[in-house]
Amino acid sequence: MADPAPPILNGVLRGQAAAFVAAGLCALPAVRTSDNKRVALPAWKDYQRRLPSKAELTGWFKASTHAVCLVCGAVSGNLEMIDFDLGGAAFAAWHDAVDALSPGLIERLVIESTPSGGRHVVYRCESRVCGNTKLASKRIEADGPGDLVVGSKSASPRQDPSGHWHVVVTLIETRGEGGMFLCAPSEGYEILQGDLCVPPVITADERDVLLGCAWAMDGTPRAVVDGPSFLPGKHPGSQDAGAGQRPGDEYNARGDVRDVLVRHGWTLARAGSNEHWRRPGKSAGTSATLKDGVFYVFSSNAPPFEPQRGYAAFALYAMLEHGGDWSKAASALRAEGFGSAPQASGVDLSGLVTQPAALPVDPLEPAFVLAVDLSSQYPALRPPVINKLLREGETMNVIAAPKTGKSWLTLDLALSVAAGRPWLGRYETVPGDVLIIDNELHRETSASRIPQVARARGMDYASVGRHVAIDNLRGRLRDIFALRSYFDRLEPGRFRLIVLDAFYRFMPLGGDENDNATMASVYNAIDAYSDRLGCCFVLIHHSSKGNQSGKSVTDVGAGAGSQSRATDTHLVLRPHEEYGCVVLDAAVRSWAPIEPTGLRWSFPVWDFDPGLDPTQLRSERPTRRKDEMKTECEPSPEWNAERFAEAFLSAKPLSKPEIREAAKPTGLSWRRIDDLIEVGESQRLIHRWTVGRSRRAQYATVPQPVAEVPS
Repeated sequence: MADPAPPILNGVLRGQAAAFVAAGLCALPAVRTSDNKRVALPAWKDYQRRLPSKAELTGWFKASTHAVCLVCGAVSGNLEMIDFDLGGAAFAAWHDAVDALSPGLIERLVIESTPSGGRHVVYRCESRVCGNTKLASKRIEADGPGDLVVGSKSASPRQDPSGHWHVVVTLIETRGEGGMFLCAPSEGYEILQGDLCVPPVITADERDVLLGCAWAMDGTPRAVVDGPSFLPGKHPGSQDAGAGQRPGDEYNARGDVRDVLVRHGWTLARAGSNEHWRRPGKSAGTSATLKDGVFYVFSSNAPPFEPQRGYAAFALYAMLEHGGDWSKAASALRAEGFGSAPQASGVDLSGLVTQPAALPVDPLEPAFVLAVDLSSQYPALRPPVINKLLREGETMNVIAAPKTGKSWLTLDLALSVAAGRPWLGRYETVPGDVLIIDNELHRETSASRIPQVARARGMDYASVGRHVAIDNLRGRLRDIFALRSYFDRLEPGRFRLIVLDAFYRFMPLGGDENDNATMASVYNAIDAYSDRLGCCFVLIHHSSKGNQSGKSVTDVGAGAGSQSRATDTHLVLRPHEEYGCVVLDAAVRSWAPIEPTGLRWSFPVWDFDPGLDPTQLRSERPTRRKDEMKTECEPSPEWNAERFAEAFLSAKPLSKPEIREAAKPTGLSWRRIDDLIEVGESQRLIHRWTVGRSRRAQYATVPQPVAEVPS
């Protein structure tokens, strides 16, 4: 471990850290050793969302502190750093490439040198930045399995299928949302250009230039999309035994995609052996490169392409010209003369491919971490979004029977997060923007409901409404896989919470919600969206049919069991014996268990009612045999509302559970008791009282005094 910094340096670090914070940058104490750079705090996730106080800085930097670091992302005004490793081997070439595409841009950036001879390029962005991203890597051959020293680091070679040993080292990567980096005046770091306290703010196009030039320098082979992933290594245009040369293979060999790109709005930004292309709608910068027949996309806003992915010519043609329909693309190319005729005995099976084009994925590579390292890297759980229920990047099901009010409940949740208020007055929330994707309601209905809930909660709708976005997809339904490009257009970090209502309408065409494999793939896609966007998903789902009172929390939802096991939080609403009331129950993964609680409906919101017994769930009583009924105490037929009120009610108000308990010896069922209370109200023999802030219902034989009626 590195020796502690001298006391004089601690004073310098403390002063610089204070200057950073004054400039809106999150500065923290750090430790630098020969093989590790980390924040010198046991847990620092909280400082990814807030700046430290003056007292905290004083406490941190008064002892032996090795270094100071800056936290990237929104907390520091969308700060991002491009890190050039291996002694800055790629910096000069990158510098020249950027200068050729955007003269003068480099001179505006903050640049510092690192102890290993590398470079940090620092700036702020107009929009939110994504998480840490590797941009360029390099493959280095090794003589054998022994450790190889590359730059100042030791690496363990891997053996490829051909038997060659090698290591892949990172040349260029970013530090973005949730990341950090050590900086001057830490020992060994020196500012070469600019001022870290005044990092420039660059546009999205300018950022694309910086990242695109880095991406173009990647020297390692990446997975290339060449067909739908449900046919690994194959597509309807590729070669199969006995089928002759397929159109896709020949198009990959001699097809020119430049005309296709231009036809779809792409423009050539820079010619050469490694061409730079600019996506539609951009006037500057680059979004992808075309090299050796492979189209590498690095922009996160270039649909239908995925960022940091390569596309073969046939894949590009199929996606742009035929919406990803590989069979149609192959047929069109064959009509243009691509591909040889099939052998007489061969059969073209492309027409039998009925599955929708699955999302292309890179081959899965091992990414395991030793437990001891995992614990040091992640010393704490993810920060909460809804305390006791949901953390960042998690998913939550909201389950209830149709027309129970689960959409109203979720609107209340969305507004609570948007306003940073406790949900239902109990569950603390972290403020952030919310997106509601609604497949059921018209825009007019949403426009009516949202302000109603806001007013009921005493919120300033003009203010909180700016933090809730809604997209009504009724009439233009899209399944969860077809929404891939939709979510790719969203800026990572833009929303803290995304609500899908109703979830059953996002099922893939032909998919079966009772099939575990289907549901597992659906939730896996949602997890991927959540990870990329840095947000939580709330899925409004319906309950299974039949009696819910005897089921466990995870068995209430309709469909396969994976729909409950795949989510981090499974929240259900079950009917209470008292009409207009439900019991909220939940199964949570990363929190302590919560106790079931009663909710009472008061249009348009649900409120906790401590007077409700959560064990008293409404049940559908089974039909009993006549001989069984004879042995039970049957209610006397002369019971009516008048007699009932006289026997069990008085001028003192009582709750329904209290009335039921009093009437229990008669053998009257709860349903019959509720019916008698309702008839008594209609005949003005029984009067409903509303008590307390929750307006809990109680009943008496006299009306509630006007002076006590809540305003």
